Formats: sequence, C-alpha cells, structure tokens
Amino acid sequence: MSKSQLPDVLNVKPLNAIETMNIETSQLDPIVINQSICRFVLERKGILDVGSVITMSVHPTDANGDKKCFLPIKTGCHALVKKALLRVGTKVLATSDMYGTHQTIRRAFKTNEEKSQKDFVKNGTHDCFEPDNAGTGFYQMKDVIYDAAQTAATIDPSVQITVSETECPVFSIRLSELFPMMRNVQLPLYLMNEPVSIELTWNTQANGAANVGKMLSFQEGYANGTGAKIGLDNVKFLADYLTYEDGRMAATAKVVNSDEGLVMPYEDMIVTNTNVPAIAPAPTGTQVTTQHITRDLGLSGRNVRQILLHDRPAAANALLGQYNSASFNVSDSYNWRVNDETVYSREVRLQARKANQLSHCFGTPINCLLAEYSTDALTNKQQANHPVNNNVVSASTFEGVSQRVVQGQMNFTGVDLSTSPLNIPNTGLKVGQKPVEHLRTIYRTAQNNDARVSTYFSTVERAFVLRNGIVSVSA
Repeated sequence: MSKSQLPDVLNVKPLNAIETMNIETSQLDPIVINQSICRFVLERKGILDVGSVITMSVHPTDANGDKKCFLPIKTGCHALVKKALLRVGTKVLATSDMYGTHQTIRRAFKTNEEKSQKDFVKNGTHDCFEPDNAGTGFYQMKDVIYDAAQTAATIDPSVQITVSETECPVFSIRLSELFPMMRNVQLPLYLMNEPVSIELTWNTQANGAANVGKMLSFQEGYANGTGAKIGLDNVKFLADYLTYEDGRMAATAKVVNSDEGLVMPYEDMIVTNTNVPAIAPAPTGTQVTTQHITRDLGLSGRNVRQILLHDRPAAANALLGQYNSASFNVSDSYNWRVNDETVYSREVRLQARKANQLSHCFGTPINCLLAEYSTDALTNKQQANHPVNNNVVSASTFEGVSQRVVQGQMNFTGVDLSTSPLNIPNTGLKVGQKPVEHLRTIYRTAQNNDARVSTYFSTVERAFVLRNGIVSVSA
C-alpha cells in the first residue's frame, strides 16, 4: 500500500472534507528519568499527532555559570538529546542517533523567518545574520542585544541559561523533529495492542574542555566549572490525541483488521561514525599534501534515499559547540560508488556544486551565509595554502566570542539517491551486496591538518505493518 492509499486521518495533510476533529492534550510525566535517560509511555487512545512536543531545560552545574552560558547557536535544545527511540512494545520503530548533529544539518534549510521568529524562542537557537548596525558592510548575529558601540552582543534574557530550574527558559522539541517517520504519518494508538513508548538518551557534559559544547557553551574567559545537567522537573511530554467522527475511525479500524492490514512506508536513519586522521609529517609553510580517504557504509540490501555527511574537527567551536562541520581552506573533493558505479563522472570539488547536490536532499537550497557554508570566498587563491583574509562576518563579539568563528563551519555535504521527489515512498536506490563507498580527496595545509570525526546519516526506507493490533516492521 502506498502512502497515498493510507486513511486520510493518518496523513499529515488537511482532510479532503470538512469534519469534526477533537484534540485532547495530555501532559505526561516520564515513567523513568535521570541524567542519562528518559522514558514516556503513551496512552492507547486516538491518533498521535506529530505536533506533540517534549519540553526540557538545561542548567550549568556550577553556580558560577549562572547566566554565563548558552546553547550551541545552530543547534539549540536539540543538543540535549543524544539518541531517541520510538517503540511499540519491545519493537523499535524508529531510531534517531546523533540527534543534535542531524538536526543542525536539517535546521540549516529552514527559512530565516521560522528560525528567528519560532525556533529562537522554542529551541534557543541564534541562526540568523543581518547587515551590521555600524554600517561597515559586514554581517552580524540577529536576535541578540548589542551595546552602544555595536561591537559586543549578549544573549537575550528570554533564552538565558540559569542555574535555577524554576526561573529559567523551557524549550521544546516536536515529535516530527525527533523522528523522521513522524514527519509524514501519524500513529493510530487506539488500534495497537501494545503501548507506544518514547525513550530519550541525554547528552552528558562533565567539567573539562573536552566536554564543552556538547550541551552548553560558555562566555569567553569563563574559568569555572563547565558541567551541565538536565532540569528533570521540566521534562514533560505534551501528547495531542486526535479523534474524528465515528465513520472515519471505524474505516481506519477496518483497514487494520483486514487480511493485508495497514501498511505505512516510512523513513528511518542509519548513522555511521568514522575518524579521519591528521597526516604526518604535518604540512609546513605553503605546502599542500594530498590525503585519500575511502569509507564504506554498510547499507547492503537497503533502499537508500540520501546520505548526509557532517565532518567535525575534534576541538569544539566557541559558538557552535560540538556541532560545527568545518570546511577546508583548500577545498576537498569527493565521489560516491554505489553498486560498482560512481555517482558522478568526475569528483565534486567546487563548493557551489557541493551546495547544489546537498540541496537535492532537502528540495531547497541551504539557508545560511555563503561565508558560513564555506571559506572558499574568504581565502587568498594566490597563496598555496589559501589563508582566510577576506572576512564577511563582523568582528563583533557574542558573549565575548568573535562572531567570525562561524565562518566556514556549516560545510555539510550530501547525495540524493532517490528516483523521485521528496516524500514519495519506495523511490530509494536499492543497494546490492557491496557497501556504499565514499571516496574523498583532502588537501592538507598547515592551517587544516586537524583530525576529523565524520558522521554519515543515511536515510533508508522501511515499512510499518499494523494488522489486528499487532505491529511488525521491516528490517
């Protein structure tokens, strides 16, 4: 059964007829919660709306950190969640691993209006840039408070992180953000024999430089404890249960109780973490050294729609935390080999083409400054190591940190392997027995010889079957 044949009440779109719909919102407390995990069990009633949200707060563990820290500016409260599981009974329907990193990529494709006017308050993010107030032609951060000289900015009090767990901002994450499958379908809880549960694994941030930026970043010059914790009393699940007229609900039940049952195609995520080492001996002066990297992704037998790459240096970024994906001064190049065939006739190296190929994965161009995506326009091409000397972002500070540290830190790449537009099921490319290969050529310089953590997010197609109250899922 294709998605277009699903009962209308399970599709995330307006009904084709005017009918009465009842929305019941329940505030659920977690049945298990600590600084490591959190688990909610949903009631078996109605249809679970994808707009249901989980609320949460975060706080520094050291009292000296009160109002001196902030969420990673491109990730916001998504940085609090390391992994999310959606279960029916003991069966896992969907998994979101490295959740904050994946959301950092996805959020780059939202409009400025949504990022500034909604996510700023809901998620505590600071995505948008605007021409600076001093009229110098540079860009500066938006949604922050500048001093009279327009050279130093502080965080807006409405999203300022505090030690207090009662006088503090409470952020929220929608179910449709947490799980890819929930962007397109809604679950008929009233027809399932087993309860649905949501389990979150929290990120942890202990004291020490190696952990800064996992959940919270700190002001420039802050020298006290840098640990962070979840405000457990603020973690709630606001579940929206939908019910329609008896005829609609009975028609959906009839499909579920048929011989074929209810078949719902959906998307799930497979995450692969790899490391790219620095080279030795390290380049010096204007020397450029070539490094060839091949990475295999175990996707055999899967229908793959797209693959995204997030490539992060080991050191955290002062504003983006541990969620930046840094570009190289001398642009790297790549190709993909799938089913013994390369995807491109020649390696992709131009940054404009990389952004174009990435846009195919989301159906829209990436929405950030060119200088945020790549340092290509900022470097001196007359020198072999292409040093950055043509800044676009203002040198003004945010919480004491130069805003220029965002330049070239959103250099995501991706490949779209589907054969049809977004959200059309069963259009992913079937991968045979051999793994998908990512072929990279990296040009190392004295300025760009850091080790990298490369995270691949592979979107694969799965099927959810609900028959006579029993749930089964494809591999």
